[in-house]
Amino acid sequence: MKHIVRVAVLGLFSTASLLLTACEKEGDDYTLEGPLPQTSYTTSIKTVGLTSEVTFTATGADGFLYQWDFGDESVGTGKTVTHVYKSSGAVKTKLTVAGRGGTSFSDVKEITLPPVIDIVKQLLTGGSSKTWMLQNDVNAPITVGTEANPAEYFGGVTAGSLPTCQSDDEYTFSNTNNFIYNAKAETFVAGDFTCQAPRSGSSDFTFGPATGQGYAMIEFKKAGTFIGVTDAPDLTYRIIDISATNMVLRAGKPGGTVFQFKMVAKP
Repeated sequence: MKHIVRVAVLGLFSTASLLLTACEKEGDDYTLEGPLPQTSYTTSIKTVGLTSEVTFTATGADGFLYQWDFGDESVGTGKTVTHVYKSSGAVKTKLTVAGRGGTSFSDVKEITLPPVIDIVKQLLTGGSSKTWMLQNDVNAPITVGTEANPAEYFGGVTAGSLPTCQSDDEYTFSNTNNFIYNAKAETFVAGDFTCQAPRSGSSDFTFGPATGQGYAMIEFKKAGTFIGVTDAPDLTYRIIDISATNMVLRAGKPGGTVFQFKMVAKP
């Protein structure tokens, strides 16, 4: 009578795992049975917030154990797996498959993750044009301080306390690096703490990696351009955090006074 036993052993050698399978027959111990499993696989990439979600799918049909090396010092198992990357650039991935005929190791497949700065700009502009406003329904929508403590000098006001001439302002960013400020009826002037004639306008800007904290940095080209308050330092604003609906902006450069703003996307 034929007696078959399958054995799978996992062992770690460097960054790859060794997956062994064998068949035991009477009079013929541990003889491999069948062809080596295929290690081909596909990947699909989806941007989720500031991360890249990659789905890996093994396309071979003759394996029963699958182990993935995601190229960022983490591994996963399963024929189809999804892994979240918080970095950008190229990563080298590999697949190890165990089947009735033994263990196969794929060639290294390099995948390119979208640069985080591109994701940030997509969120900022919505891919074409997107409008933001100060978030007046939370505490401390505007604070003033230092790079180490952005609320050191002024901890902000309570929710709903911004004057209408400030809270109704709209700030629109386009993916062609153009900025439009719509003050509506009036602009809040910080020095006098009064609502004055609107200072609506526009400016081109540069967009690139942040100096100091932040995912990205916006630098306006037109003097007098501002977001949130008229006396914000420099023409430099760093994106500290951002999602599809919320953003934290910081005006000013490291080493000086900074203004920090909580923003919300216009519905």
